[in-house]
Amino acid sequence: MMTSPIPNICKSCALQCDSDSFCARLTTEELIQLNGRSRSANMKRGDTLSDEALLQWPIVAVSSGVLSLQHLMADGRKSIAALYMRGDIIDLRGISNRNRCNLISLGNATICKLSPEIFERVVLTNPTAQNSVWQNLRAQTFRAIDHSVDMSKKQALEKLASFIIECNHREFSMAKDTTIAKIPVRRVDLAEYIGVQPETVSRCFRDLQDRGIIEFEKLSVVKIHDVTTLREIANGDWRPNAQTVRATG
Repeated sequence: MMTSPIPNICKSCALQCDSDSFCARLTTEELIQLNGRSRSANMKRGDTLSDEALLQWPIVAVSSGVLSLQHLMADGRKSIAALYMRGDIIDLRGISNRNRCNLISLGNATICKLSPEIFERVVLTNPTAQNSVWQNLRAQTFRAIDHSVDMSKKQALEKLASFIIECNHREFSMAKDTTIAKIPVRRVDLAEYIGVQPETVSRCFRDLQDRGIIEFEKLSVVKIHDVTTLREIANGDWRPNAQTVRATG
């Protein structure tokens, strides 16, 4: 009996091509079943998955780009609570009963809205796929813990240093001693995420450059020249000099 082919849309998708991702751990039949009940979508900056959309499609996988989980208050104030990037599985089942929040794209992005029924069945019956999901959710939990510390205790420069290190780890977590960090969001969004003003983000980047700790190779690509000092700043183990940015937002 011939094995059914992998759906064309899945062949070029990062979620299937990346060996550690959820879809790459599925059998061909599981992938066909999931694809048949799921929906792929392209998003541009500002596109939103609202509470209503998340009721129908509460599990979202990010194939490319960056999505933000934004909390909205009744008076119009908002905050970016989390950032989701390539390979992340966003499981928001039940969140509509807890928070006013939207998933908003911060640029061009491709997502897959996964069938909750097929997703749950696969997780229960495929240990390899289950392990991939748990690893991703653990990573999200650790990032959330780190972010809560950043927001409550750290100064602006420390927050930015932490974010650069996080970007380096997310992009190159399997490569040792890699000193490149790709900044995946605009500075206005980064400012919203770490709780400072956009001008403060620019000043902090400039301060790190002036001290020789980082260098911009491109607009969104940072080369880390002094990993040790950057980690010390991120951990609060540093002594500011006269040129250090002390602004807190």
